[in-house]
Parts: sequence; structure tokens; C-alpha cells
Amino acid sequence: MIIDEKDKKILYYLDEDAFQPFSAIAKKTRLSKQVVAYRIEELKRKGILIKTCAIVNLAKLGYEFFKFYIKYEAITKEKETEVLRKLDAHPRVGYMCVCDGRFDLFIGVWATDIHDLYSISKEIFNRYKTNFKEIVVSAVEVAFNSKRGYLINLETKGEAPLFGGKVGKIELDNTDKSIIRLLTEDARIKYVDIAQKTGITPAAVAYRIKNMKKNGIIEGARIVLDKSKIGYLTFKVLIKTGPVDEKDVGRFIKYASEDKNIVDIDLTLGDWDIELDIEVENHEKFHQIMLELRTAFPNVIHSYDSLLVFREHTYDYFPIGKETKGI
Repeated sequence: MIIDEKDKKILYYLDEDAFQPFSAIAKKTRLSKQVVAYRIEELKRKGILIKTCAIVNLAKLGYEFFKFYIKYEAITKEKETEVLRKLDAHPRVGYMCVCDGRFDLFIGVWATDIHDLYSISKEIFNRYKTNFKEIVVSAVEVAFNSKRGYLINLETKGEAPLFGGKVGKIELDNTDKSIIRLLTEDARIKYVDIAQKTGITPAAVAYRIKNMKKNGIIEGARIVLDKSKIGYLTFKVLIKTGPVDEKDVGRFIKYASEDKNIVDIDLTLGDWDIELDIEVENHEKFHQIMLELRTAFPNVIHSYDSLLVFREHTYDYFPIGKETKGI
């Protein structure tokens, strides 16, 4: 499905800050508020714009982020559908992608510590032991977000922390959790609608959201796209580094975040050290980007695996909030 330059600009600025009003996007795109609102609804109707989603840094609430990479064995289409449905319903699973390559599926899980992660993994995987040939876990220390510059052919300007970092212990009450839950389902929901669903005033909603932003719990808001509908492929790159220091890694992150096709950068612990999400028009463009990275940073990229992502099945920065869904 082809979208025009106006739609691309709207998606770019919406991804930059999905909280901003129509008037702000209209000013940046030189369109009217009415046209921006109409085009966003059309992008949703066509299934291109899946949703706008608040970015929640669960590290502030005492959670760490882990990814499980899974290789299937003896699995049918019906069994995969069951697996995806069960995992999607789990209150600690916030990210799930079906892919091709070394692994067939990867999921993102939030846990309070290694003991919690152990319990969650047993809960999730025990019933599917005969269907999973290999399971590899990766711990995410910090995730960086880079803008989708390819939408408007614009080089991006440095990294922005997405979530992770030092684990904190901020406590939220059920009302705050309900507000975050609603914002992760629709970052553009009106305060008056949140108020109706939570039983507090719009002014109280605004105050609570402002406070959660101030405390770094809500980091911003971005879009969830079906890239295949605008002619793009998504690759996950799992990099094993050579003997490098923090300066080398810092230079690599800055370089990668300025590439208009690299949209996420994770520093990890496990079988690999860095993960990249790359969105490109074709395999040739992906090969070109990786060749440039390997040429510029031969000491950083010792080896890598790549996965072609077919579908982002689950995209939720606050899966813990599933327990309060509907409040």
C-alpha cells in the first residue's frame, strides 16, 4: 500500500511525540488540523497505524526487561495460534514478534528479579516443551529509541533513552496504573475520557500524568506501525561484540541512532551484546546498512544473527496493567 508524502510526515511527527495535539502536527506539516485528524483516522482504518502507545519505563517501578528467543519444533499452525494467544494474555509479556531466521518467535518479559523471571519462564514454557527446540534469554540493560527518519528522508539526531537503566522502587496506586493502561492502548485518549473510566476529574488526570512524566515513568509516546503496508521490512539484528570499551559502544550507539533506518538500539547481556531494529525497503538496503556498520566498527561487530520480523503480535509497554484493564 502506497502512502503519500503528507501521510509520511504525519507519521514521522506522530512517532516523534504521539502526545502532541493535532495543531502541533498541523504546524509542522503545513496542513490544517482537520486534514491531520482525517488522515490519521484513515491511516488507522487502513491498518497502517495500529495504535499510538505511551512509553513506560518500568525500571522506575522495579522491573527489569528480558527477551526470550524461541526456535520451534513440531509445531502446527493451530498450535502456534494457541501459543501466541496464551503468551499475549500473560500479564508480564509486553512484546511478541513472529520472525524467520535462527528463531521463529521472540517475546519481551518484565520481571522484578531473577527469581521472578525463573517463575515466569516456567509458567510460560512448561506446557510447550515439546514445541520449543531452543530458548535463549537476553537481559536488556537499556533501550534507546531513534526516530524513523526514513519516512521523510531525514537523518536522525542522536539517541534517546526508551526504557531501562537503574531499577527504582516507585509505587503506583490502582488509579495511576489504570491511567497508564489506557495511555498504552491509545496515547491520544482525551483526559475527559480517562476521567470517566477512572472515576476522577480531568484535572486530577492531568496532574497524575504530569507527575508520572516528571518521575520518568512515562517517557513519551510513539506509534505502532504495520510496516509491511507501507512497503518496508523489519529486521532484528543480534550483535556479538569483540573486545571493546564503553567509549567504543557509545560511539556505535551514536552512529547507529543517526541512521534513519535504525529505530531501536538495545544494550543486552546474554548470547549477544547489542540488538538493533532496522526498517528498510528491501534486503539489499539491509545488507548495505550492515556492511557500513561493520566497516565503521569492525571491533564492535564481531558477528551477528539477523531475523526477519513478519509481524509484531504484541506491543505494550505496561503489560502489568493488563490486570487493571477495563477499570
